Parts: sequence; structure tokens; C-alpha cells
Amino acid sequence: MSKYTTELRFICEEAAGYDESQGYDKVEEIISAARSKIFDFSYPLFDQNYKSVIETKILRHFYTREIGAETVGLWKHFLCRKMNEIMPYYNKLYQSELLEFNPFDDVDYTREGNREGEDTNTGKSTDSGTERLNIKDEPKTDAWEYYSDTPQGAVGDLASMDYMTNATHNTVSGVGSNRDDVTTFGKIVNTTGKANSTEEYLERVHGKQGTTPYSELLQKYRETFLNIDMMIINELEPLFMGLW
Repeated sequence: MSKYTTELRFICEEAAGYDESQGYDKVEEIISAARSKIFDFSYPLFDQNYKSVIETKILRHFYTREIGAETVGLWKHFLCRKMNEIMPYYNKLYQSELLEFNPFDDVDYTREGNREGEDTNTGKSTDSGTERLNIKDEPKTDAWEYYSDTPQGAVGDLASMDYMTNATHNTVSGVGSNRDDVTTFGKIVNTTGKANSTEEYLERVHGKQGTTPYSELLQKYRETFLNIDMMIINELEPLFMGLW
């Protein structure tokens, strides 16, 4: 029961069309029906789809609290002013919560550029030498010459030397060798080469390079968690009576 002003629940019940106070089973229905009538003013919000969520939480949290103003109209004026003052800051926090990243990665950078260079090669070459050739000859001759003035026998008698007038046996056997030395003289050639090169590169490094344990990184990540909705609700405390 109200002692100083009026409770928020009575304002919500009236906005929802009830003439009498309702029980717990009607609370969610009443808040849903009264929300748009209480927050009938504009204020900045990072996502309009989140409007029903934060407004429902505010009404549910202060549902049984007395407003901190003499009239409902004055209280709504304070509520409108407060929401427009604080929400630009909290919108930034909401947006930062939407960022996705790996809490264990401690390095992530991309490096790109190009390299230019010039290579010069200088050399000298000479082609000369001596080559030795050995040639060995082994001539050999072993032959008979047959002649008959009176060829009375058959051809086969020639080999047995029957009826031969005369015969000559020629035999030659010997070994000979020659050696030639050939020397070649080459020309000294100087060579010079030059090449220009251009290289483009793109390098990305990301992941964990430090020595910090994963457990410590996880703990630090948990410390960054924010209950932004409750931070907004706490900002609205001065709009309600401090005694209940």
C-alpha cells in the first residue's frame, strides 16, 4: 500500500484498463499492456527491437515501488528526461557487447608492402687443355698364291697343291704404334648479368603469442562482462522513493 505517493503498479494497472488492483498472475499481462503508454516518449536506443525488453525490465523491477514525484505527470517527465540523458552512453556499451572476438588471441595484425631489388653477376671463364691420342696398328698377312701350267686336275686339287707348276706363300707380321698430343687453347670470356625484381607481399599474424596462461586470459575476459540493463535500472533509482 502506498504511504507517500503512489506505487508504479497502480499506474500500470490503470494504463492496462483495470479499476482495481490485480494479483501476481496478472503482473506480466499488465506490464505488457501498460508499457507503451508509460514509455510514450522517444529516447535514443541502439536497437528499436530491444525497446520492449529494457522497458519491461524497468517496470518489473520497480513494480511495487512508489514514484518519487508528487504527480504521475511529473514523474513521467523525470523518466523521459533521464532516459534521454543516459541512453547515448549506454548505447555505446550495448554496441561494444555485440563485437565478436577470440579472448585468447593477443596478437592480430596485417602487414603488406613490396620489395624491390637488383642482382648483378660478374664472371670469367677459360676453356683450354691437352689431349693425348695413342693409335696402335697390328698388320698381319698370311696368304698363298698358286699357279699351274697344266690344269689337269679339278678345282678341288688346288688346295692340296696337286699338279701345281709353282706356289708362293706370303707372310707379314708386325706391330706399330703412333702417339699424338693435341693442345687446345681457349678464349677468356668475361660475363656480366643484371636483373631487377619487384615482390609484393601480404602477411597476417593472429593468435596467441604471449606466455599468459589461458586461465588468466579467461578470468580477465570475464571481468569485462557488463549487465548493462541493470546499470540503466540503477540509474533510475532517484525516480522512486528510497523507502518501501
